[in-house]
Amino acid sequence: MRRQLNLIEYALQTLLRRWKKNMALLLIYMLAAAFFSSIVFLTKSLLQESKTMLRDAPEVWVQKISGGRIEPIPLSISDSLKKIRGVQAVYPRIWGSYYDAPSNAIFTITALNKRLPRLLNQSLKETEAICGSGYIETHAIKPGERFLLLDSNSEMYGFTLKAFFHSETDILTRDLIVLHPRAARQILGIPENRAMDLAVRITNNSESANIAAKISRMIPGLRVSTRDQLQRTYDYLFSWKGGLFLFGALIPLLAFLILAWERASGISADEQRELGILKGVGWQVEDILWLRFWEAFSLSVTATLLGLLTGFIHIFYFDAAFLKPLFIGWSGLYPSYHLVPSFSGTAVLIVFIISTVPYLTAAVIPAWRGAVTDPAEAMQNN
Repeated sequence: MRRQLNLIEYALQTLLRRWKKNMALLLIYMLAAAFFSSIVFLTKSLLQESKTMLRDAPEVWVQKISGGRIEPIPLSISDSLKKIRGVQAVYPRIWGSYYDAPSNAIFTITALNKRLPRLLNQSLKETEAICGSGYIETHAIKPGERFLLLDSNSEMYGFTLKAFFHSETDILTRDLIVLHPRAARQILGIPENRAMDLAVRITNNSESANIAAKISRMIPGLRVSTRDQLQRTYDYLFSWKGGLFLFGALIPLLAFLILAWERASGISADEQRELGILKGVGWQVEDILWLRFWEAFSLSVTATLLGLLTGFIHIFYFDAAFLKPLFIGWSGLYPSYHLVPSFSGTAVLIVFIISTVPYLTAAVIPAWRGAVTDPAEAMQNN
């Protein structure tokens, strides 16, 4: 143990003596580790955020599809759904997309109901609305001011902004416009006897897949979705995008490993003389290999830790400024939400494996050539 501590101390002294040479490599190494950690942290945070978003979503919802598009579903279907054993409640949902020509953005209009969890705790008149930050910013309106919306027949209706959603809920509400149910139906063109979909609450969440299958068999032609299916879709989507970025990083990673290999295998005259002296005073091949290992280990761990810190700051303090637009979708009205720190020991371990193992391999293996060189030959070459 004492021997290894001495080797570690000498390795650190060697790195400090050549600090200018190692600084450039440390910087490149840190940037590579920061890139990998940013992808891992962002993917983990988005997966956790998706679970939070879906926590209050209905266990099952039913939609009518015509020509590959969603169309309003008759409310009479809810009577049949309520008869299924295990169904606690069925309620209609009024929502739809709204193209806003002045801002050239697409917003989501939804009808106020008691099942908008943790977002609303107030009532609305038919001429009042609650808007997300996206509409507030693009139209520069304040609570108490009026704005206009066009219905499906291009007729204008005026609404008073009663309140707005705070930025903490931007991931859910940035593009949202909440109206009274009758006003929402008017703007979206949904008849009184229809809804955009039917949300089904299940007594036992573990039975949601079975109840969804029963609905599909009972009323063919409907699209029946479950909360678990949507969660798996989010998991697949964000994991796929994260994996795609990591795969795309293989080329710069390979270039970095080539740089590390060339640096490790290209022993300078000073390093050759140092190895010759060490072997001349009794160092064994094993000692030199351990020395190179501890040098590479110290450098890689330092660069990885700095990379993890840089990636953490980039994702959770600068809201993934470079990566978020590539993850969150196609809309021109990007949510400016703040990512909540969410990572695990597994995520950190993945970054360490990707970052340190290839470099240690690239640094230690070429060191064998210098370790087996005869000390007299090493001294003569200098």
